[in-house]
Amino acid sequence: MDGMDGRKLFLLIIVLVIYLSLGSVMFRMLEGEAETQRQRSLDSFLKTFLSNHTCVSIEALRGVLSKATEDSVLVEFALQNTTHNQIDRWQFSGAFAFAVSVVTTIGYGNMAPYTLAGKAATVAYALIGIPVTLILLNALGEKLAALFAKINKLNLCSKSTPSINKTVNMVLIVLFGVCLMFVAPGFIFTLVEEWNFLETLYFCFITLSTIGFGDYIIATHKNSSGNDAYTVIGYVWVLFGLAYLSLVIKYITDVLMKKANKVVNQRHFKRVEGELTQLQSLVENGIKDKLIKSGLTQKRGSHDKVVTISASKLPDIAIGNTAYGVECTHL
Repeated sequence: MDGMDGRKLFLLIIVLVIYLSLGSVMFRMLEGEAETQRQRSLDSFLKTFLSNHTCVSIEALRGVLSKATEDSVLVEFALQNTTHNQIDRWQFSGAFAFAVSVVTTIGYGNMAPYTLAGKAATVAYALIGIPVTLILLNALGEKLAALFAKINKLNLCSKSTPSINKTVNMVLIVLFGVCLMFVAPGFIFTLVEEWNFLETLYFCFITLSTIGFGDYIIATHKNSSGNDAYTVIGYVWVLFGLAYLSLVIKYITDVLMKKANKVVNQRHFKRVEGELTQLQSLVENGIKDKLIKSGLTQKRGSHDKVVTISASKLPDIAIGNTAYGVECTHL
């Protein structure tokens, strides 16, 4: 992205705006009707509830729902708690998960500081933790890149067919990363969190890309809640997965940039070729006569005076970002 000129930057902004607009249309088509149906279902449920419980006013119900939406996890625990125990989400594993979500900027939203001191500490903690984490992820990415480079040099098929070897090696690299960072953790999450496999893959990508919607979070199910080892290992996996997915995204970005530069260079070459063709045509079709009529040459006997035409006397021929003057001798 270094050295990107204004035209390329403007074109990139236009492409991104178009892409975002297409995304908004797509997600509206996929999710709009589903949300309308959920809203109708909720309206029907509330009306039925109020009709069956006439002693409850709308204001009282609104107050209960408002309180319940402050923290759904605490509400769920309070409703299911029959032993009057208290949930401790800020034990080591829970606090560790929160710390990872801060320094990686995932920010699930299921846990947030409540006290002013906690909010101030989070800001200070993030200012130091985010740069350190980025350095760590960059170092891990370099190690993974070196490992993938070694795999890419393998000759598993034949030395006489390097293109086939390169394709096979690339497949191995992709399978290695997908199995290690998505399939294996997804299988564990399917068993522990009771998600289906598509949900686990969705969670892995949303987490490792730091999108972090918070609709799926590990160590919140009854099977895994309170298991410190499971929680810590899961969030350590997040760190390694971030490095891998960052490497993949960087590779995709580099490919897109190379293709874009190739298209721009091809257009630039065609424009330069056309300008050179026009210049050659001018020379072949009597540029000398045009120069004489313009008073830029003087005849001396049967021979023309040798004249050097500076760029200030003849319009520059712009090729890319370089202007070329024309020097004519022995006209």
